[in-house]
Parts: sequence; structure tokens; C-alpha cells
Amino acid sequence: MAQNYAAKYLLKAAASAPRDFINAAVATMRPIHPTVLIFHCTFVCDARCEMCSNWTRGNRKEDMSLEDVERVFDSKLWKNVEVAFVSGGEPTTRNDLVDVCRVMLDKLPRLRKFGINTTGLTPKRGIPMLTKIAELCHERGVIFSTRVSIDGVGDMHDQVRKVQRGFDKAQETIVAMQALQKRVPFNFGISTTIFSMNLSDADNILAWARREGLDIVFNMVRFTDPMLGNAELADTCKPVGEEEERMRQFFMDRVRMDPLLDGQNYIYMHYADMISNGYHRQAPCPFQTQGIMLNPNGDLFFCENSDIVGNVLQEDAEAVYFRQTSQDHRESIKTDKCPTCLSPCQMNVSAVKQVLPYVKFLYRASKEKRKGPRAAAMVSAESK
Repeated sequence: MAQNYAAKYLLKAAASAPRDFINAAVATMRPIHPTVLIFHCTFVCDARCEMCSNWTRGNRKEDMSLEDVERVFDSKLWKNVEVAFVSGGEPTTRNDLVDVCRVMLDKLPRLRKFGINTTGLTPKRGIPMLTKIAELCHERGVIFSTRVSIDGVGDMHDQVRKVQRGFDKAQETIVAMQALQKRVPFNFGISTTIFSMNLSDADNILAWARREGLDIVFNMVRFTDPMLGNAELADTCKPVGEEEERMRQFFMDRVRMDPLLDGQNYIYMHYADMISNGYHRQAPCPFQTQGIMLNPNGDLFFCENSDIVGNVLQEDAEAVYFRQTSQDHRESIKTDKCPTCLSPCQMNVSAVKQVLPYVKFLYRASKEKRKGPRAAAMVSAESK
């Protein structure tokens, strides 16, 4: 069912390709309405992760109410959004999460993909919520995607998340989502953030995911205050020296060993390239011209490197987005931040919207596959 559902999404993406090309072209000449949205619906979280500090700024009193969310999404700013993700903190800590998602599904007329990432640490609360959201998306013909965050197997996960029995709780959510897929079609898997603490467990996580029949996405740790609130953790969490090279090799092995058309390989090669070239970004990003992010208190910003450009509770979101000072700030981000940005946020979306970089990736990835796993490591060892 998962493969059929992935094919369904690709067909939807292909059907919108003409509009994607037009949007990409127009966006080079003037600002356009965003097509990609990430809404951090709360910073409250049920984990205390080693590599993230969002939980430290969780404040339920500052979260937009359901009424606020309804009013905010009445703005015309969102009329062209095609891909929307709800993030946090932990989204399922909001008792009204299902209603928040229903509002977004109702008020985003061009939505084709909707996603939520979850810790899965409170299965009794989270499973019913995710079930209902999957059903709502299915009823509306919207692709739904959700992933449970797993940052180690067993004790390692518990240590990273600082939650007792965290792995067991997350696994309960995973099992429930796998069972739900037999009744409601949606994309499901797990996601792992690799950093200094759990790098040695990366191969173990991969092996466990494959035994459990789980699609897995690996993310490289990054440090950004606007989105993750974790800039101060760089000195303790960032792999350096030999660890950094091990991480690069791990991502290149994914490119060499995983299926060529696995969309995550595009991101893995991006990570490996940036480690090897001194963190010079070559991959495209939809947030340069078509993305937007929204915080729980109504603050609007362009991407995880962006300053806050306004608050949608105080003025209309469309007015905030299109005013000249906001667009000037976006241009400054392109100059100052984009060249070294590690973010993979919706990079697969930009692959659809910007075909040429993806074609170049396919050519490179096919050459890497002929080398086989650990090829670069063997060459490096021989040279020494």
C-alpha cells in the first residue's frame, strides 16, 4: 500500500508540474504567494532532547487558540499552499490538534500534502489524534504523511530524549500507525537526527528500521535559534574531526546502497557534499521564494534562518509577507545565510519545482552506486 500511495503522490506532483514551472519563473521576478508552509503549532514538548531546545520555550499561554488559528488562516496569504506540515515542540500536546488540522485542511484550497512529525511518546493521546487526522486527509483526498522520531534503539533513544521507557512508548505509536495503514492509506515511517551522541548507533538504527519494515529518514543535526532554539548546543552536539567524516560516509553509503529514486538520497548527498566542501550549499530550497513558517504565538518568518517579520495576530498575514521590509529581509537571507544553510526542509519539494538540480543529482548518484558501499573510505585508507 505504501508504494501505491507514493505513486499517487508522484502523480499529483506531476499533474501540478506546469503550475510549478510557472511559479518558479514568476518568483524570480517578483514575490509570489507561498506554496509551502511549516506551522509550529506549539513549542510544548514531552521530550527534553539533547540536540533541541524548543521545549525550553514551550508556553501554552502563548499558543494561538483555535479561534486565533481560524482567523489567521482566513488570510489570502495561504491560498496557494500545496504542502503544509505541522510541527513543534510536540503537536499532540495540543488537546485541539485535530481541530487545528481540520481548520488548515478546510482553509488551504490547493493543499495536496499534509504532514506531522511526532515523538510518539504519549501513545494514548497521540494515536487517536493521528488516526483522526489521517482519516480527515483521506476524506479530502489529501496525501497524509507522519513520522515518529527515533534517535536510537532502546536505551540510546531514552538517553537522547531524556524520557524513561521512551523507546517503548514510541514503538507503541509505531505499531499502531502500521496497523492503521491497513485501513487508511497514508505515508508513514520514522525519522532520526544524527549528532555526536548517537552517531555510533546510526547503523544499528538503520538495521532495526529494516527489520521492522519501517521507512526511515536520517537528518543531520543543525543549529538555528528561529526554528530549533538550539544555537548554544553546537559546541556539544556537532560532530567534528573523525566523527564528522564518519557522518559524511554514512550519508554517502545511503546514496550508494538505497534505491536511486528514493527521495531522501537527494538530501543525503546534500549533507555529504556540505561536510566535504566546507559547508557550501549547492542544493535548492523552496523557502527562498515559496516557503513560509509560522510560530505558535503568531510570529511569521521565512525560514529557519529568518528573523521574525511580523505577527499575524496583530496584522494580516498577507500584508506582513508582501511588505517591502519583509521581502528585503528575505533577500538578505539569500545573501548571508543560504550559502551555508544545512536545512533539508522540504528539499524534495524543490526537486519537483526545480528539475535541473535533481537531474544532476540522479546522474551523480548513479555514478556513486557503481562504487559500492564504503568505497570512499577504502580509498582514503589506502592513501594513508
